[in-house]
Amino acid sequence: MATITLNATAYNDAMKYAKTQNISVDEFVVSLITNYVQSKKKKFSLQPIEELAPELQEILNMPINGQIDADDINGEKARMEYYNEKYEL
Repeated sequence: MATITLNATAYNDAMKYAKTQNISVDEFVVSLITNYVQSKKKKFSLQPIEELAPELQEILNMPINGQIDADDINGEKARMEYYNEKYEL
């Protein structure tokens, strides 16, 4: 178990608040730290297509001609066919 030191004013304020919530000062301080850490964690969010690089926008907006083969689950064959047609590879 680790120990932290608070000045008297901070501890008294924490004690008063904890008492109104029927929790210990320890529980209150731990909840503050936990909430702070959770709020600072990097959250994953998708960017709108309009904010992506033009190359990525083109890939995402690529038309799919016909059906994708059953053995082309990730669309790699379809993507290569599209590039072959577009860039005459």
